[in-house]
Amino acid sequence: MRLGLYLAVFFLTLMSAGAIANESLSGLGSPAFRQFEATYNASTMGMTLDLKRSLTKEEDVYTLSSRGKNILINMKESAEFRISEGRVEGIRFDSKVKSLKTTKRSVRFNRASGVIDSMKRGDWTQHQWAPHILDRFSQQQQLRLTLMFSEKPPQTLSFTVVDGAKVSEKRWERAADEVIQTPMGAIGTVKYHAVHSNPSKRASEIWLAPELEFLMVKTVHVERSSTITVGLKGLSWLDETLSD
Repeated sequence: MRLGLYLAVFFLTLMSAGAIANESLSGLGSPAFRQFEATYNASTMGMTLDLKRSLTKEEDVYTLSSRGKNILINMKESAEFRISEGRVEGIRFDSKVKSLKTTKRSVRFNRASGVIDSMKRGDWTQHQWAPHILDRFSQQQQLRLTLMFSEKPPQTLSFTVVDGAKVSEKRWERAADEVIQTPMGAIGTVKYHAVHSNPSKRASEIWLAPELEFLMVKTVHVERSSTITVGLKGLSWLDETLSD
């Protein structure tokens, strides 16, 4: 039963990166993402969970989704966003994790009315809309966008994310680049580690592949004495499939 609890905690705090706060890439034309389907393996304490993640696009709206299920946990997350003025702009986010209990999160971005509605533990909170505020899921795509259009990976990354009643800033610092061995072969990556207030109890690292548009190749999260590792198993670019 502990696997479900640890995985739920991990993915609900998943540190898969961030955005340079308040920066726009509007001077770089019209940035866009390739559509993909990817498979990841999450493991802890000798137990595993396969995750299916995809990014698709219809007109100007991207949909990012992730699903994972085993006998202990059932996870489903999705986010819709646009790229506006060179920046990821959230539309909605929904998360449902069923393990020892069911945990739900939702975010609704309403630029027209200038508000963000965010739900956590059944309570809705309203915040003032701002273009750089992201949900915890689409923030991953802002990280990719930032790295894709940077001359070199920044030494420090920061982003602002809304989660229930909190709107907080997270920081990442660059570490030495590494080559990661995967079922797809060896992949060169850029590595970042999260800046935590208590690193002796919590640590997070992420590896992203420049040759794969900075998709996440691996993450490791340590929460007290528990370690969860997520690694890329397979990847398909849907753009190539659709053009065949």
